[in-house]
Amino acid sequence: MKKLSSLLCLALVVASSQAYLIFDNFGPGESAKNWGLGFGDLKDTRVAAQFTPSKTGVLNFIKLSMQKSGNGKSHFATISLFEDNGNDIGTLMTTFTIDLRSAGVKTVMNHDRRVRLISGRKYWIEAKAAAGSQVYAGWNTNDQGQRGLVKFGQVEEKPNSTYKVGSGELPAFSVDVTARPWGRNP
Repeated sequence: MKKLSSLLCLALVVASSQAYLIFDNFGPGESAKNWGLGFGDLKDTRVAAQFTPSKTGVLNFIKLSMQKSGNGKSHFATISLFEDNGNDIGTLMTTFTIDLRSAGVKTVMNHDRRVRLISGRKYWIEAKAAAGSQVYAGWNTNDQGQRGLVKFGQVEEKPNSTYKVGSGELPAFSVDVTARPWGRNP
């Protein structure tokens, strides 16, 4: 009886948690433009986009529309999630690796239940390649005309870095979380 009661409670908790798409600027069928913002090992060029979640929850996955990498030593790029710091990139929350041997929508799955996004707060997703990788790829822009804050350019150790924040067409991506209807998360 105890075992049945425990299983029933677990089933109720799992059933009461729901997945929500909290940001999505893809077109129908996860479409995006066939061009975008380039990033790569060449002078440490990166691309980042700011977004604001519509619901609070634990990160499940991020999908991004990517171009394939050139013929470098590697075909791997890093996708990082950051907190916002006054409309600029803040504290690193988590990092993922994606394979860019082919173009298309890439999904990064989160397995860390501590990565929690809060409705109304701002966050940044950044795409970059490892130093020395000779990877040069791109993050396709959305085909819905959605604009927002983006960072694009070369990161330098100098005050005159070209990695600047500005308003522009957002790259194509979506973010999914698991949330409980009553607003509490594990």
